[in-house]
Amino acid sequence: MIYYWIKSLHIGTVIFTISFFTLRLIWMMNRSGRVNRPWVRRLSQFNDTLLLIAGIGLALLSQQYPFAAPWLTAKLIALLVYIILGMYALKWARSRQIRLYFGLMALACVGYIVSVALTRMVYPWNYLLH
Repeated sequence: MIYYWIKSLHIGTVIFTISFFTLRLIWMMNRSGRVNRPWVRRLSQFNDTLLLIAGIGLALLSQQYPFAAPWLTAKLIALLVYIILGMYALKWARSRQIRLYFGLMALACVGYIVSVALTRMVYPWNYLLH
């Protein structure tokens, strides 16, 4: 029963993370001041912390760990890439055009992470194409 609740928390925080990142990207593209408000950063950090805790909880409960389960290793590496791409999209890139490019790449990376989670395969497109 606890696994179900932690998995539900994990899925909910994933949905919120993707939606909120997309909203922040739109705010950044529209030059809205909201993207840099302290509550926006705190809300994002709070959700991402819950997401990480739930993910660790699921790994422990299912006894599937990075470097032992290849699909989980792929998700972890893709998560790090997503974080870096997201930082470029929302902070580090100099022009809006480049920020948009990094934002779209970050969303593509999230799509890969979700596909890996659903298929538990490092190359989920092989599963999706068959």
